[in-house]
Amino acid sequence: MKIDEQYLRRDDAWRNEEVYRAIYDYSISNMEGYWRAQVPRLSWMRPPEIIMRRGLRGTTKWFPDGKINACYNCVDRHAEVTPHKTAVIWQGENLDEFEYISFKRLKEEVCRFANTLAGLGLTRDDCVTVYMPMVPEGIYACLACARLGIPYTAVFAGFSPNAIALRMDDCNSNFIISCDANRRGGKMFSLKRNVDAARKICNRRIRALVVRRQGVDMDWNNDLDIDYYKVSKDQPLQCEIQETDALADLFILYTSGSVGKPKGVTMGTGGFLLFAMLTGRYFFNLFEKEIFWGSGDIGWMGGHAYPLYSSLCNGTTSLFFEGIPTYPKNSIFWEIIDRHRVTTFNTAPTALKAMIKNLGESLSTTSRSSLKYLGVFGEVLDKETWLWYFNEVGGGRCPIVNMWGQTELGGVLTAPLSNLTEMKSYGHIGRQFFGCKLLLKDENDVTITTPGTRGTMFIEHPLPGMLTKIFDSENAMKDTYYSQSDDDIYFTGDEAYFDFDGNHWITGRVDDVLNVSGHRISPIEIEEAIAGLDIVAEVSVVGFPHPIKGEGVFAFVVLKKETTDEQHANAEKVISDRVREIISPITKPDVIAIVADLPKTRSGKIMRRILRRIAANQEDFEDLTTLSNPECIEAIVASGRKHYHQFRSSIGCQPS
Repeated sequence: MKIDEQYLRRDDAWRNEEVYRAIYDYSISNMEGYWRAQVPRLSWMRPPEIIMRRGLRGTTKWFPDGKINACYNCVDRHAEVTPHKTAVIWQGENLDEFEYISFKRLKEEVCRFANTLAGLGLTRDDCVTVYMPMVPEGIYACLACARLGIPYTAVFAGFSPNAIALRMDDCNSNFIISCDANRRGGKMFSLKRNVDAARKICNRRIRALVVRRQGVDMDWNNDLDIDYYKVSKDQPLQCEIQETDALADLFILYTSGSVGKPKGVTMGTGGFLLFAMLTGRYFFNLFEKEIFWGSGDIGWMGGHAYPLYSSLCNGTTSLFFEGIPTYPKNSIFWEIIDRHRVTTFNTAPTALKAMIKNLGESLSTTSRSSLKYLGVFGEVLDKETWLWYFNEVGGGRCPIVNMWGQTELGGVLTAPLSNLTEMKSYGHIGRQFFGCKLLLKDENDVTITTPGTRGTMFIEHPLPGMLTKIFDSENAMKDTYYSQSDDDIYFTGDEAYFDFDGNHWITGRVDDVLNVSGHRISPIEIEEAIAGLDIVAEVSVVGFPHPIKGEGVFAFVVLKKETTDEQHANAEKVISDRVREIISPITKPDVIAIVADLPKTRSGKIMRRILRRIAANQEDFEDLTTLSNPECIEAIVASGRKHYHQFRSSIGCQPS
């Protein structure tokens, strides 16, 4: 078979088994040749002659002599060819409140925003903070920074002042873009008030460009606050594209906080853009005629890499929703899909579980007939949710693309092939992307070659979407991602195994794996067993110090609203018996705490480190700035301590 550059760019590469294997094998044996063939997919001001300059421990440079502009690739080149095509669909909480934004208008609004920023004296030496909800102006702001070559950090609009200040201090940002308020879940949240409080915490001069969207009252500092609509109304709708080094910082995203203090993950312009474009094209079916909705927030990589950069770079229409999955009704997601004829929908398992908890509102009022692909990201998808998503939401005809990736990797690295035959089970994360070679290592740093054997997952080859640095930390990259093996390979922090077909299965984070009486146990397996019960809505399993076993199993369980009093009273026994039956008596939870909610980050991830501390009867929870539901902590602590002391008493231990 002849492998030339045209073959390496085949658009059916993620649907055709033979084509996938041929290109994948080539990309591993000739990594530089594969990425060279992909370079023409982007519009360059100076195409790179050097594809990669290999460096040790995360210092590889991608396209170091190339010149490019991310905004031009996402906006201008499409506005020149298809100016009236819809680039962005903005959908408000009210189903009748939406806006279709063409590529022509998108370019004009981005230019207006860019001219405004330049007029305020911002340059490439600055770092702009974008603290915006899922509204058009947030998109304009990010793309305007990219147009001018100004690095920025996108911060989720639900964050507290402390979380904003932490990020602004870390990247030394003295300029923030925000709005007066944000509607979310039927409530109004004052973003400007949070900006004011964050500035006080930072205790330095920080200017704020404020978009008045809701018309609410707010404090105003004439020396620091700038009304966007006033200063932008006379700005020209044309703005010259700035030539940018491919290695230049495009943006900084901070990790979710589920593992402690957030890290400033920095993305280079050329490498990230090409990687995001390609993975979106293959994993999410992002072609020009499609309509993509990625429900992740723009402040997280899942909502930044794909709805913003990948979709627009591919010329795909991208939908942004300013709302939550269960308001004003449980069917809002499916009604939006019908109204705008969405073809690919990508969301987090947490959102799906939230809808399953309230199944009183049926899917029968919507058809979802436009859907072709269903995606999930961020967490492992349990069997019950997978089956509901596939059979009920997708009608048994849409492949579920169960993906694995990380903020630090610039997006997604593995997913099943986009066809129904690939989905042999609900659990696996599928095939490796081109150029990606995953390795599994055991506790002795020896590479695992036997299918079914668990090990720590590493990435052998550098990829262009990987972070270029951790902002403002010289040694953090090496210490965090390249010190866990004697080989120069990237440490993912995940435990996994692979099957005979080469598919990978994630079993949990390495630091989540439980060691109970010498047995290594994945909490995900226990969670899946518990989640299979009809009465269970959500569950999180963590380890805690056990005076006999070394480590015990502590399960925090949220029951469904329709659970009866009798079921509630018998829940702990039913859960214990279920785990014993499905897995083994060894994995039976030592402690089961029935709680009303679980602590989650703004992106919907369960903050397991908090639960681990509660399970261990510890009081210091460290950084809570990324917590979306702090009101649940007190009740969880009370329940956790009660069950912890009951457990110690049951095995004859003194209270701790």
